[in-house]
Amino acid sequence: MKYENLAREILSAVGGKKNIASLTHCMTRLRFTFNDNAKVDEQKLENIEGVVSLVKSGGQYQVVIGTHVHDVYLDVCELAGIKEDEPIEEKKKKGFVSSLIGAITGCIGPIIPVLVGCGLGRCILMIISMLGLANAETSYTYYIFNFVFDAGYYFLPVFTAVAAAKHFKCNPFIAAVLGAALVHPNWTATTSPIIQEVGKMFSVIPVFGISYTSSFLPAILVTWAMSKVEHGLNKVTPQVVKNLVVPLGTLLIMIPIEFTILAPLMGIISIYLGKALLWCYNTLGMFGLAILCFVYPWVVTCGMHAPLAVAGMQLLAANGYDPISRTLTLTANMAQGAACIAVGIKTKNRDLKETSFSSAVTALIGGITEPAIYGVTLKLKKPMIAVSIGSMVAGLYAGFCGLKAYAFMSPSLVNFAMWAGPDGSSNLINAFVTIAISMVVTFIMTLVLGWEEPEEKTQIQKKSSNVVNTVSAPVTGKVVALKDVNDKAFSSEALGKGVAIIPEEGKVYAPEDGIVSALFDTKHAIGITTKDGVEVLIHIGIDTVNLAGKGFTSHVAQNQQVKKGDCLVEFDLDEIKKENYDTTTMVVITNTSNYLEVIPTKEGKVQTGDALLTVM
Repeated sequence: MKYENLAREILSAVGGKKNIASLTHCMTRLRFTFNDNAKVDEQKLENIEGVVSLVKSGGQYQVVIGTHVHDVYLDVCELAGIKEDEPIEEKKKKGFVSSLIGAITGCIGPIIPVLVGCGLGRCILMIISMLGLANAETSYTYYIFNFVFDAGYYFLPVFTAVAAAKHFKCNPFIAAVLGAALVHPNWTATTSPIIQEVGKMFSVIPVFGISYTSSFLPAILVTWAMSKVEHGLNKVTPQVVKNLVVPLGTLLIMIPIEFTILAPLMGIISIYLGKALLWCYNTLGMFGLAILCFVYPWVVTCGMHAPLAVAGMQLLAANGYDPISRTLTLTANMAQGAACIAVGIKTKNRDLKETSFSSAVTALIGGITEPAIYGVTLKLKKPMIAVSIGSMVAGLYAGFCGLKAYAFMSPSLVNFAMWAGPDGSSNLINAFVTIAISMVVTFIMTLVLGWEEPEEKTQIQKKSSNVVNTVSAPVTGKVVALKDVNDKAFSSEALGKGVAIIPEEGKVYAPEDGIVSALFDTKHAIGITTKDGVEVLIHIGIDTVNLAGKGFTSHVAQNQQVKKGDCLVEFDLDEIKKENYDTTTMVVITNTSNYLEVIPTKEGKVQTGDALLTVM
């Protein structure tokens, strides 16, 4: 596993796999919800090398990783025994708003590649047509590509239903049938621009003719309801006829509900969601857009920008363009990149300079701003204000000229084709002007406002490079080499360097002054972070986690301050041996990579309090 060590540290800091209620990821963040937030060591989590920042929002813990988040996600899933892309059943109840946003973004996330690919394809065809090279009337090749790219948006309810079925854990093919029904030619033939009754279901219930092509909210709600119906039928249907009854029963129940209640309801909401955004845009004009651009960078820091993107997708699908959400993202992305360039040029801190330039490239070329936000601008505070100012001024111009996006993509210097519209090159030119304004204003304001230079890490390391830390023995017994332990995770030193002790008594004492940074529910393992920052893991026995705490008594709580020699845990040696478990106790330094060397200090028998490890 490429990021195994990082994944292990994250799992340790969040309280272990049993504390994870759900785990998903977006473009840059691992998004956790936990069974018990008190078990999460937030300080330890934020200080892990490879973690950019920790954001708490909407009931979620968002661990900002960067563009390689998917690889880290896979390693966390493997270590925690979570199947990839299979949500864990959540035990913790979340608020309605958080649940709604989580469901919508979870269903839409998998289909974003469809929107990006087809949207960019349509933009390329627009450019070809603008240059007079070809069009649907003169080129059959153009004609084919054109309707294929349009299919990505026209059949959006089908793709959404399949993605939603995966999210809600129901049959994706039955969901696809219900999604396809929303765009069936026989249905679309009955719809009109005016919402009106087109017939009655069972000669009683009115059915309203609404077009669902290029929509996604109706398919999400229909699939959610279908998942409840399908799960209910699976519970009550005898196994011998389940394969026959459940699919047909699900469709028989869902078809009336879909066309008389759910789809019309969400269809109306979808229509008016886009209209509400357009109303704000048309009423407040460029000043309203400028205000939104000023606020938007701060909204991103909370991870609450997804609803704006959802509204933008609805506008794009319904009208063919989005004048708001992509403009907000464009001004913010360019401003973040420019602020990082300014910091990188002026700072004398080598670590900050390196972070700034790499974050600038990620923001400007990749359209991903989390590394810039959490690694530079928000961290330094004043550059974040410069970002808001630059975004606002650029938004003022974008609103004045009526800038529109014609494809759903993350705005960057590479994805310029998303601004190519049917009205010639004027919109594309306005996009470049907006980019220039955002970058120039932000760059200047960052230098004018300045920032407080952080102390350079290399200087801190030099100050402490010759410091020697000693870790005392937490138990009494015989010292054995870690390589001789009958547990590959420890013997391979994957968890860190150290030693093992065959205990003679069932008591574990604090090896040094520090804080209890990790305490497993089963009490078989405890983590201590010493006052000097050495992270010590004391693991009592091999596979003793299976005892589920039997024979173990804890005398401390997580995050509790302890003194060297304090009794941490008592364990019944005879009980553990009676259950046929190896009592060998491992003492390892989990942040070994932060030091030059970890050297065993004593061999043979050791008493609690004796020097056990030297950490240089």
